Order: sequence, then C-alpha cells, then structure tokens
Amino acid sequence: MQNKGIVKVFALLFGLVSIYQLSFTFKASQIDETTKEIAISRIADTEPEYDVKRGLEQTKYLDSLSNEKVFNIGIASYTYKEVKDKAMNLGLDLKGGINVILQISVKDILIGLANNSKDPVFRKALDDAEELQKDSQETYLDDFFKAFDAIKGDTELASPDIFANRTLSDEITFNLTDNEVKPIIERKIDESIVSAFEVLRKRIDKFGVTQPNIQRLGNSGRI
Repeated sequence: MQNKGIVKVFALLFGLVSIYQLSFTFKASQIDETTKEIAISRIADTEPEYDVKRGLEQTKYLDSLSNEKVFNIGIASYTYKEVKDKAMNLGLDLKGGINVILQISVKDILIGLANNSKDPVFRKALDDAEELQKDSQETYLDDFFKAFDAIKGDTELASPDIFANRTLSDEITFNLTDNEVKPIIERKIDESIVSAFEVLRKRIDKFGVTQPNIQRLGNSGRI
C-alpha cells in the first residue's frame, strides 16, 4: 500500500511538471498565432511580396514583446523571451510543415542571357566561377565577374558573342565597357530571380498551403 502511495505522488508530481512545461509551449503558440493575425491585418494581399512583408512584420512585433511580461502563472510572470526559451522546440514534422530551399541557377541564367554563347572565355569564366564558389562567400555572379576579369584579355562582356546579342540589344551595345555592362547583368539576374519567386509564390498559394512563408535569402539566388 505504501508503494502505491509513493507511485501516486510521483505520478502527480510528474503530471504537474508536464503541465508546467507544456503551458509555455501552448502560450508561445498562442502568441505566435496572434501576431500572425496582426501581421495579416496590417499587410494587404494586394501589396507586392505581401507574404514576405507579413513575416517581417510578425518578427518585428515579436521582437518588441521580447522583454514584455506576457505569461502569468500566479506565482511568477514571464517575458516572451522566457516563454520561448521554456517552450518545447517543435520540429517541422510536429508543426505540420516542411522547409525547402530552392537554389536558382545563376549560371543557367547567364547562359540564357548570352544566348547560349560558345565563346571560350565566357565558358571558362562560368566554370572558374563554380570553382571559386567552393570556398567563396560571394554570390555566383560576383565570382563570375571576378573570373571573367582574370582571363578576359581583349574579350569584353559587350562582345556580340556574349551579351551584346539580339536579345539584349536594347540595353547592351558593343561599345559599352565591362563596368557599364555589369550592373545591367546584375539587374537582369535579379529580375529573373524575382520572376521565379513570383511563380513559386503563386503556385504555392494556388494549392492553399497553410501560412506559407516564402522569402528570398539575400542576393544568392536562394528562395
């Protein structure tokens, strides 16, 4: 009988500790949902990249709560930061979602902009940029420009065999310098990535995914 009493006491204590721990998880989830709704109310669907802006708005709002008392259990009060620290770290499998990073091939975009040029300097610069990327913190485009400058000789980016082609003739002519061509190529690359981003966002929204969060990761071509 005495052993049963001890078991009941331990079971009761374990239950109380579990409730205490889970309460922080429930509270953190509640606050996250509330801030998502606030972000949705502040950023209209008609705004460009509204999903990204909502994510930033929610993050900013949560940061403002960091040191605010948001949870009172009677014997103690906790800030949002303390609540998050004590909450269970749920993986995406438990949250019911997935995390995917899409890498846009800047190399393929450059090949497309150059109309699949076979120019040997252009092709070698593409390959050299891939090698540089293995130990580089720069974007592929930055490394491409670096590789091209290192081996170009008399070849220019505005060569008719590279970027001064029929497709880009309205913006790049053969008399432009490399320094004049580079920002044009940078803009074209950015436009291509933005286009891919919009296609991805529209297709995901089409399937009615719950609370999608789609963001560009810097200027590296990752989404």
